[in-house]
Amino acid sequence: MEDARSFAIAAHAGQLYGGKPYETHLAAVVQVLDDFGFGEEYCQAGWLHDVVEDTPIELAEIRSLFGDAVAAMVDAVSGIGPTREVRNARIYGGLKACPAAAAVKLADRIANVEAAPAGSEHRARYRREADEFEAVVRPCVPPAMWSRLERALA
Repeated sequence: MEDARSFAIAAHAGQLYGGKPYETHLAAVVQVLDDFGFGEEYCQAGWLHDVVEDTPIELAEIRSLFGDAVAAMVDAVSGIGPTREVRNARIYGGLKACPAAAAVKLADRIANVEAAPAGSEHRARYRREADEFEAVVRPCVPPAMWSRLERALA
């Protein structure tokens, strides 16, 4: 897992998340996955989940370095496209094709919501997207993990 961590930190070098190094967000995603007992491939995907979406690195490199299972999860959660609607549609299609990736996407959403200030536009956007997100993600994740998102959004 250390290889994925190092790779992701290098790939996101110079990027910020809420004014902090991007590593802060990635570590929060991996912590959520670890909190619910997800194993190494999930945690690798957690470190790498934004690499294809936010850096020039291509999925083929992720696949060659980390294997097919990790690459499939990263691909499934990569929101690529010109608008949030298009990016979300790509992710929802990816999660339907690779249900295992739903845990990574939920960990990402939990980390984002927990980091967003109460009353922020970020939280409001996640609430607006909640029904569609729930329809795709909730059937594929542990109930306790889903409950954590609900608590964070409350």
